[in-house]
Amino acid sequence: MKKLLFSLILSIIPLISFAQNSDSLTLGKSNREFFIKGDQKFKFSEYKKVFTNTEALNYMKKANTNSTVSQIFAAIGGGLIGYGLVKEVTRNKTVYYNGVTVKKKEAGGWGFIGLGLGAVGIGIPFAVSSGKNLKKAIKTQNQADSNEASKTTSYRLDIRGNGVGLSYNF
Repeated sequence: MKKLLFSLILSIIPLISFAQNSDSLTLGKSNREFFIKGDQKFKFSEYKKVFTNTEALNYMKKANTNSTVSQIFAAIGGGLIGYGLVKEVTRNKTVYYNGVTVKKKEAGGWGFIGLGLGAVGIGIPFAVSSGKNLKKAIKTQNQADSNEASKTTSYRLDIRGNGVGLSYNF
């Protein structure tokens, strides 16, 4: 009996240790490894290879669109803020008329800074929405993959009477 139990435990250990390698989809830490599925790493531009579920693909397309819009508003806002700051710093000019020093003040750049902050403020909700849609896409894809995996394969330990069996259903 001890030998049977020992051999059963030794045969289950490889199943448990190799089952730890999950094929669920996760986010990477860089743009080169944006999506990680098992051992494979995908770039952001390869999202059509990663997402096979139509609902998850729709969430991903929304995330991509919202990200693009937020980046456009952030770039415009950053440019306006930078231009306004430069204009504000260099607004006092010294002008010489026939040897006389005259300080001339130009219009400041606070208007441009305000417009830039407004553009950045418009882009923030798009960026937040992009992140939420990206997380929804990953969650939906992982749920679809787990439903397909649970329907296709399963391991089961059958203990009946004085017998023990390991069944593999696919």
